[in-house]
Amino acid sequence: MALKKVNYEEIKKILSLNEGLGFVCISKHYHKNKINCSRLSELLKIPINRLKELCMKLEELGFLKMHKLGTELEIELILMEDENIKNILDEIIWDNKIEYGNIYKRFITMEFMDFLNGK
Repeated sequence: MALKKVNYEEIKKILSLNEGLGFVCISKHYHKNKINCSRLSELLKIPINRLKELCMKLEELGFLKMHKLGTELEIELILMEDENIKNILDEIIWDNKIEYGNIYKRFITMEFMDFLNGK
């Protein structure tokens, strides 16, 4: 079976959207295996349906894999060791410094609150 060619330009286009910057932040700083879409929706302040649409597009492109757990949906990022993806993520961060910084602050706060709550 042939490997699917990765469409880096389409991945970059989606991740450059304000909603996509959350995935960039997760890929750079989230070191757990999977992340819950409901939590991510809350963190990014975007509707869960919009987030699921982005997840489906990114799954089709091979950037992530979605896992259904009952009524919940979790995502797993799968292209993080790809050098082209690493370069794209760095470029997106540079081009969107302010927006990315705001998401990063919310993300770190969420992680800190999880730590304080023993999660």
